[in-house]
Amino acid sequence: MPLQEQPFQVLAVLLRHRGEIVAREELQRALWPADTFVEFDHGVNTAINKLRQALGDSADNPRFIETLTRKGYRFIAPVESLAHPASIPPPAPIPVPEVRKRGWWYAIAGLVVVAAGCAAWLWNKPARSTMALPVPVPFTTYPGLEASPSFSPEGDRVAFSWDGPKRENFDIYVNQIGADVPVRLTMDPDPDVFPAWSPDGRWIAFQRKLSDEKFGVFLIPAVGGAERKLTEVLCGGKELQWWGQGKMSWLPSSRRLVVPDRNSVQEPLALFLVSVETGEKRKLTSPPQGLFGDVYPSVSPDGRALVFTRAINGLGGSDLFLLELPEGSSATEEPKRITFWQRNTDEAAWWPDGNSILFASGTSTSNKRLWQMAIRGSPRQLGDPEPLPFGGATNYLMPTISRQGRVVYMQFVNRAHIWRLELGGGHRAEKLPMNSSRLDFVPQYSPDGKRIAFTSDRSGSHEIWVCDADGLNAVKLTSFGGPYVAGPAWSPDGRRIAFTARPGGIGEIDIVSVDGGKPERLRGAHVGAGLSGWSRDGKWIYFVSKRNGNKQVWKIPVNGGEAVQITKQGGAQGVESPDRKFFYYLFDRVDGENTELRRVPVEGGEEVRIVPSVCSNAFAVIDRGIYFLSDWENPSVQRFDFASRMVETVAKLKGRVGWGFSVSPDGRWLLYTTHEGELGQTDLMMVEKFR
Repeated sequence: MPLQEQPFQVLAVLLRHRGEIVAREELQRALWPADTFVEFDHGVNTAINKLRQALGDSADNPRFIETLTRKGYRFIAPVESLAHPASIPPPAPIPVPEVRKRGWWYAIAGLVVVAAGCAAWLWNKPARSTMALPVPVPFTTYPGLEASPSFSPEGDRVAFSWDGPKRENFDIYVNQIGADVPVRLTMDPDPDVFPAWSPDGRWIAFQRKLSDEKFGVFLIPAVGGAERKLTEVLCGGKELQWWGQGKMSWLPSSRRLVVPDRNSVQEPLALFLVSVETGEKRKLTSPPQGLFGDVYPSVSPDGRALVFTRAINGLGGSDLFLLELPEGSSATEEPKRITFWQRNTDEAAWWPDGNSILFASGTSTSNKRLWQMAIRGSPRQLGDPEPLPFGGATNYLMPTISRQGRVVYMQFVNRAHIWRLELGGGHRAEKLPMNSSRLDFVPQYSPDGKRIAFTSDRSGSHEIWVCDADGLNAVKLTSFGGPYVAGPAWSPDGRRIAFTARPGGIGEIDIVSVDGGKPERLRGAHVGAGLSGWSRDGKWIYFVSKRNGNKQVWKIPVNGGEAVQITKQGGAQGVESPDRKFFYYLFDRVDGENTELRRVPVEGGEEVRIVPSVCSNAFAVIDRGIYFLSDWENPSVQRFDFASRMVETVAKLKGRVGWGFSVSPDGRWLLYTTHEGELGQTDLMMVEKFR
């Protein structure tokens, strides 16, 4: 892309200091010699604006360059180094040639310098190990969910949480390496999760669900016996129940635990130090208000450092932070951010030598992989993250490392495929050929019924794809290569597709041409917005936002402008009726099960319940009624008739459905998504020492 000299110099400075605040004075020194007299503030602003224009960035909702008022700027997007910067000498500045012919000599000289630098790097870079790649082997193969593994100090046993052979309740189990049958430690009817083996080998700490928002922290002898309740924590509801954000970590003395907690449900989660003897809590971190908070603590083997995850929300947009723990285990400094990917980066565990960590990261929760990164010395020096040859792509990994270097992690691969159901005749269902071996979901028919837009992570990241109505000729429409992208919705003229993207974990609405090109962000939509759909006249886009504290439906002009609130009592995804009179939307029920289907006039007004229970994101409004699914498991396809106000069963589906539901404009076909294999089936995998 064309870029003028000064914006390019600004970009170079920001990239050299990626993830760090660069003061305006430093940019001033990079752009102008000391004896230059210009309007510096105006010059810096102009260079930043031109750079943002070239990158398609926004100061209000930045993807690349963040403005910090009265401090400077920070480059926040992921950056990949193609060669080690210390190994390549910077090319000498080349003056503007006086004679055109000299330009060739300068170009050749520059190429020689670059070639010499590359040769030096290739000569001096560490040789790759020739040892065989580690082969993960199953450690557990039980039915159901095995999660949150934790090694004993001897490295020969693993504690984990399992929902049992009948999948009735989570309890804490211990399994010896090489044994076939695990030993059950807890028997309580409430779920027990997040075991953590103490460094002295005596105790296993775990959490027990007491309510949707409260967990108890318990201790049980590693050999079994009477439990002891240590304290209670406010973990934040269903998001934290199973998938590891409630993980705890011991200090080497076995006298203190680091636990996620908060003083009220309105606060973000923070990390607390809990005394095993007294249950006394001491706050270690103070995340900014508005974030999901600090989770996944992991204390270094020497007890002098703590790596944890700071998350924007419970579903993604997280990075790792490092907190030094001096003598006395009381933090005295602010934590230091050590990853800058702004995606799902979490689940850290220390290698036994204390000089590096293993962690999980992915562009979404469904394609996370294992990485490692060096953290050496004092002050600690960071290495470049390196992917590991095992463990991915999956939803959660929860890695644990023994003192002997063994690794155990959780393996769960999520697959979803798109199906087509014939609504007339024999109700024939068929899997469409656009499906891959990964996630393919949220299909949507085009207004003319000739094409289908859908989301897939087959390319390594969630992107929007388009194919023919028969599932052939699939083409990738977006190339974000990082943030979560999903939920395509066609414009009424079939020329554009709107979708939800979460750069840095914050939801926004983007629009892209069906012919491809660079997506454009919808201006004026609230931060954290999620797409709901287009108005039938193509002039408005409906979206969901928590701007006022509760999730409500809004609409905004397609070209940007002032948003108008539609629902008052709460609302989620929806669609405008074909006659343009009503907006049909989902309303979360108090019992937390399926959602109600409601409607409200497009200009706002009385909110009326239409169907008492439907699956989330599984309904479609046509001229004569509403198609919807009754449940997630083996559901019925049902239709609400506008004329009779009655519900009839149309067909019966097999398996567990996923996200996505669309009826063709002619009413002949219905698209839906199913999960492949048994949902919630995981195994613990083990890798012997390989470092």
